[in-house]
Amino acid sequence: MPYIAIKGYPKDEETMRKVAQRFNETLLELWGCPQEAINISYEAVAPEDWEARMERGEIAQNRDKMLIYGGKPVRPQQKLTILHLDGCPYCRKARQALDELQAENTAYRSVTVEWVEERRQREAASRFTDYYYVPSFYVGTQKLYETQPGDDYATIKTQLRRALDAACGAAEA
Repeated sequence: MPYIAIKGYPKDEETMRKVAQRFNETLLELWGCPQEAINISYEAVAPEDWEARMERGEIAQNRDKMLIYGGKPVRPQQKLTILHLDGCPYCRKARQALDELQAENTAYRSVTVEWVEERRQREAASRFTDYYYVPSFYVGTQKLYETQPGDDYATIKTQLRRALDAACGAAEA
């Protein structure tokens, strides 16, 4: 029994009925379900509320379930794991860089990022044995970057961008 919830900028009633009818026809044709099993709803979200409520809210929370994001089919991604320590200045730079990169490129918001605090999450950190410094970036089990003493913000941001790109394109490689 499929249920489709459409949330978007306000549209007129006729447009929404046509969209719902097209979804309905597609579900009947491809899903193979009976008409009485189909449920479709629509909720208008004001443009000024979209970023906070949808992009950073509902869409971000469901990024692992997205089938289409930014108008493009979503390929299976690998998780980006960042090993870090609380209070580490390099790790603070990595968090700042992640915020900036996600603001610059909406595709990066669809990447699942797991922050593993080395001291508090020893078991999770123990999966990775080939690093000494933090932050260290892994896509799947492959280490892509390990901060070195003296690395500046630009270096960390560049390497984080590289890791995000790898996570986004993991299925293409």
